[in-house]
Amino acid sequence: MPRRALPVSVILGISMVAAGVVYPVTDSALHHTSPIMIATLRALLGGVLLCAMLPLMRSRLPRTRRLWRWAFGIGFGGVLLVVLSDPGNVAHGSQLVIGFALALLGALGWAGGGLGMRVLTQREPDLDIPGITAAQFLAGGVPLIPLVLVAGGSTDWGRPVLDAQLLYLVIGGQVLVYLGFNAALSRWPSTRVYAWTFLVPAVAVVVDAFLGKLPGVGATAGVVTVIAGVAIVNHPRAEARRPTTGPPSVPAKAV
Repeated sequence: MPRRALPVSVILGISMVAAGVVYPVTDSALHHTSPIMIATLRALLGGVLLCAMLPLMRSRLPRTRRLWRWAFGIGFGGVLLVVLSDPGNVAHGSQLVIGFALALLGALGWAGGGLGMRVLTQREPDLDIPGITAAQFLAGGVPLIPLVLVAGGSTDWGRPVLDAQLLYLVIGGQVLVYLGFNAALSRWPSTRVYAWTFLVPAVAVVVDAFLGKLPGVGATAGVVTVIAGVAIVNHPRAEARRPTTGPPSVPAKAV
């Protein structure tokens, strides 16, 4: 019997929790390394790890140039953001404006990549999700190698804490998150999938609360609102099928 696929809600739930944990882990890791080093290791090692796992998942890398162009187009957005980002202090003044602009740019890049993946899965119903995801990681990680060699900053290699943090960012924050996100895009409309991404900052706030950084009233209200909003979007009534607007069918002639 064919294997029963996991419900998309379960896949997205796991992926969004893993993505939310990325923020506090990254914040802690930045005390021992640089942003560009983290970005490069996540994409490159995530790609290598996923490639090694492809035979176990009965998957493979794309075999056509067209799919590799898609992978590069979707993965290049992350490279562009790393190049344009300023890892310096963006706390006040014009730096705050730059921070807002980069945040909007990051949102556009995330949205564009996801929409591109949705279009690709619609054009290719039998698309190999793990394979195209691994290709995206490699397409985004390889171009970062020269940058990290030139401006990689200092990294405290050999620290067990940093090793554990990088291990999570590669396995949990990269492979698990993007595999789940791309799998969800292949089965659900992008509007519904992206609604789940609002849970990511809510998860980050909850993780900080467990670490002793309790949120204020506004942040708590925001978390509750986000969770309620995602629940409403995923209510069965919100997924009711609309009647088709095509031409009426002609009844078959009686025999």
